[in-house]
Amino acid sequence: MPDTKPSNVVKQFFEYLGAGNMDGILGLFTDDGAIDMPGSKNLPWAGRWTGKEKLKEYFVVMPTALDIRGATQTRWIAEGNSVAVTGTEHGASRISGKEYRAKWSWIFEIRDGKIALWDAYEDTEAMLNCGPWQ
Repeated sequence: MPDTKPSNVVKQFFEYLGAGNMDGILGLFTDDGAIDMPGSKNLPWAGRWTGKEKLKEYFVVMPTALDIRGATQTRWIAEGNSVAVTGTEHGASRISGKEYRAKWSWIFEIRDGKIALWDAYEDTEAMLNCGPWQ
């Protein structure tokens, strides 16, 4: 049986993300789970993605646009069913090849051992300047 402690669910998310295991990540979300990434509408992965089908679409769109070349996690804060993680990311547009370095802050809400919300705040200005993205 998988460990459903909120911080362990998020640790599993990062393990799957680092391995490029998008199916594994999808399995960590509730059926009505959501990803909310505020930012420019010129970034194809920005916006709100709700429900398994939309999440599946996100995990096609995002890796098609982004080449993640490195990431660090700098701070973890867990309280109740919420886990906040901050870090930095080094990536590039798969179309332009231009690189960016950005900070991010992600907050996860866990319900019944699954991710109900991945609330992601990222330096979208740094990313936007590396386009085009589509």
